[in-house]
Amino acid sequence: MNATSQTRTLVAITVLGILLSANGRPVFAGFQKDPHHDKIFAQDLVERTRTAHPEVDEIGISALTSSGCRGIASTDKSDIGEPCEKNDSEPLRTGKPFVERERDGFDVSLPLHDPSGNVIGTVGIGFRAVPGQTQLTVVEQARKIVREMENQIRSRSVLFTHSS
Repeated sequence: MNATSQTRTLVAITVLGILLSANGRPVFAGFQKDPHHDKIFAQDLVERTRTAHPEVDEIGISALTSSGCRGIASTDKSDIGEPCEKNDSEPLRTGKPFVERERDGFDVSLPLHDPSGNVIGTVGIGFRAVPGQTQLTVVEQARKIVREMENQIRSRSVLFTHSS
């Protein structure tokens, strides 16, 4: 085998190796959509939190992006990428909860903080109606859930990193 053939073979093997494995996953898997591969940390976080809290029917995270305040993760996929509504932007601006009573429960939005205490976004949580529920009780419940989420966030930038 001459030098040119050896080089071509080495290049072909290298390219094949790169194509077949990237972090243990086949690169060709993109043709067969892996639902967990392209998910950002924020999306994974809202989905895990929703699963852990059956009293909640929806959770979303909004944050300031290069195109303004936007939904970056939600259990309602249609909210992702949408401009923030008042209930999302108010806590971002004021640092205070925004609460709406609806016929089927409450929607509560709270500021989301990084470990240094900086507001990095908001969390909107929809609570199913239950007997004896009040604005005060849902805000306290929402604060507990948001603290659980904040304990998993190292920085604002981690919200946008892709989960493995």
